[in-house]
Amino acid sequence: MRIGYCSPFNPMKSGISDFSEELVFALAEQMEVVIFSPVEVTNKALREKFEIHLLSDLDDAALRGSLDQIVYHLGNNADMHTEIMEMLHKYPGVVELHDFGMHHFAAEYYLGKRQDGQGYLDLAHYCHGERGLAVAQAFLAGKAPAPWETHPLDMSMNKRYIDEATGIIVHSPLLKDMVMACRPDVPIAVVMHHSADLYDDPQTLQKECRARLGLPEGQLIFGSFGFAQENKRIIPILDALERYRKEWGGEFRYYIVGKPQPGLALPQKIHQRGLEDNVFITGFTELEDFKLYMGACDFCLNLRYPTMGETSGSLHRMMGMGKPVIVTAAGTFCDYPDNVVLKVRYGEQEADDIYQAICTLANIPLKRAYYGEMALAYAQEHCDIHKNAILYKRFFEQISDGTWQPEYLDRLFGCLCELGLIPGQENTGATA
Repeated sequence: MRIGYCSPFNPMKSGISDFSEELVFALAEQMEVVIFSPVEVTNKALREKFEIHLLSDLDDAALRGSLDQIVYHLGNNADMHTEIMEMLHKYPGVVELHDFGMHHFAAEYYLGKRQDGQGYLDLAHYCHGERGLAVAQAFLAGKAPAPWETHPLDMSMNKRYIDEATGIIVHSPLLKDMVMACRPDVPIAVVMHHSADLYDDPQTLQKECRARLGLPEGQLIFGSFGFAQENKRIIPILDALERYRKEWGGEFRYYIVGKPQPGLALPQKIHQRGLEDNVFITGFTELEDFKLYMGACDFCLNLRYPTMGETSGSLHRMMGMGKPVIVTAAGTFCDYPDNVVLKVRYGEQEADDIYQAICTLANIPLKRAYYGEMALAYAQEHCDIHKNAILYKRFFEQISDGTWQPEYLDRLFGCLCELGLIPGQENTGATA
């Protein structure tokens, strides 16, 4: 099977770029992968192993005809995904939907790149009917705030992309249910976001990472990872840390590993809370250093609210490293069992919940060890990149040969076969 794989790749800096650069190597063990990127791919290992084209080469009918399936990776960022979305319009294929909420993408595309207010309104009406049109009109008239902030999921603006897809891949059961509410007939598969690296010895990993970064071996270290924007709940975390320092002392380091959101004024907010000796901002780091800081942590915080229905790649890296993780009890985080991640509420009690969770992991080593072990076990069972590649292959094959059917039909068919109730089928007791 020959797959056209359309995604951002480095030098385009995004979590989806990193995700794809890891995944294609595992997919190549199961199928032939042809890469299509909006820009020239810079990764030398990719260039040596794969057939690589610019995304615009999909306009070549002969090249397109050589592919059994095309998969388009869509995320909520117009700078990264505009050309991919435009190719989906022209040549429908499988959509890997990294974010359910695509409103920010739509606004960037129509209002920013194209200066097309009517196109934005038309999409709002297509996706959400008269109510959606009214919300979008109020926003454009300056009578309402940005809908992607006030209506992140009920104004998701993704229906056109879902309708154009020949199949959908999502990374959580929650997103599957949400997609099927939009289009019940679409072939859909849940493939958990992979944990590219699974470490059997997290303690040794931690020591090695701290040594390479020059960090003290015995000090409590934890961190947050990725673009440090408001919805990552950095400010409530700082509020919780101010309380923790006052009540438990200052023998800890909290790393914000990622580029801060412009206007968030993190250095000033850190100073206001007296946390200059405890909180460190690395800024943007390359993936290798990103993983080193993560590996060096005793535990991690991976909070997000509001959510766009996205699945966190950072969370899966953390679990693969055996890290205890504090998450927000919202969106796809609710799919994870309570004994795998610590969940905190959002709202007025958020900072207190974060404080209590930090106290649990910082001050009770047995709890820290327990959550780390459970996180790693979950990643090993559900997030192995090589197991995932097999699931991708199976789904692509089912779409190609028309054998995909909803899970409830699979279960019903299996039960009927076992009972000998399907004409021409014998009850052998065998299961697939």
